[in-house]
Amino acid sequence: MTEINQTNQPGKRPFNRNILLLFALLTAPFLCCGCNFFLDALPATLLPPAVDFVVNIFEAEARIENRSEETLYLTPFTTTYGRPMVIPQDTSLRQRDFPLRPQQSIVLTYDAADLPLSGIAVCRADGDCRLLATDSSAVYSIDSFEALPVLEPDWLSAINAHSQYRFGTLLMLMFSFIPVVFFLGWLYLGRQKSKGMG
Repeated sequence: MTEINQTNQPGKRPFNRNILLLFALLTAPFLCCGCNFFLDALPATLLPPAVDFVVNIFEAEARIENRSEETLYLTPFTTTYGRPMVIPQDTSLRQRDFPLRPQQSIVLTYDAADLPLSGIAVCRADGDCRLLATDSSAVYSIDSFEALPVLEPDWLSAINAHSQYRFGTLLMLMFSFIPVVFFLGWLYLGRQKSKGMG
């Protein structure tokens, strides 16, 4: 009896695995964005100086120390565009009201070129907010909440209008794996084809 080769039956064409390679190349920008996110999230001390310069060329940091006896909630602001705007934190899902416990510190990042730091809103859990003035320093301390000036209404409105979480970051990370999946599929089909020919 003659054995029928299923791959040579009329109407059936073998899957062209190069399509997966093409899709991997077309979606490669997603992978680049994901890699940039991970590099940006790493501490500068873990990156070679040349890599840190390219990834964080305009990024600056402000470390805030809470020397008071209560938990405070911080939101960085810029007024570069004529109105108070919350500065996004690219490596965090949380985008405002960052909790800062007593005797602890937090580091907030900002783009020194496009979104320079104009001030930091300091709030209590009950919504009472004050302003921590900023300058060119990299370290600030809060000794007493009551000693800070009251936050202006437009700054408070900007906080309430800004989303507390940015779930687009999760989507970007998910999309960054798409070219990897396509490439692994291309490699897998190549191995299967080699085994079939062997």
